[in-house]
Amino acid sequence: MAIRDSVSNALDAFRELGSGLDPTAVAGFYSESPAFQFYENGALRYESAADVRAALEGLGPGMRVTTEYSDTDIEALAPGVALVRSLFESTVEGEGGFAFTYSGAMTAVWVHEADGWRILSGHTSAPVPRGGAEDGAP
Repeated sequence: MAIRDSVSNALDAFRELGSGLDPTAVAGFYSESPAFQFYENGALRYESAADVRAALEGLGPGMRVTTEYSDTDIEALAPGVALVRSLFESTVEGEGGFAFTYSGAMTAVWVHEADGWRILSGHTSAPVPRGGAEDGAP
């Protein structure tokens, strides 16, 4: 239970920092481990925390990313290791009324490092239409 509560607090801090006026503030939540990988929609998107930082910096000034998580499950896998599974909805807003919203599912392995909980590996995906399958089966 202690790991779940601790990771839940870290996820809340991650969400709050990411929703601020400086989305790069969350960069510290990504592990500097050489084992780091993050996937998006079935493809390896970031091979290092530096890749994530560069993408966040690429959003430019005035961009704001607000994310809400739902149906979140945090499972302690071992001391200092947890799996987070959640649905999410993110809204990206910029200057001049620019905005879009996207949603999907996220899984992430969080590890406890010297500075606290960090994301070691993760994946986000958006729903994909299944070509007429009514029950969602492939």
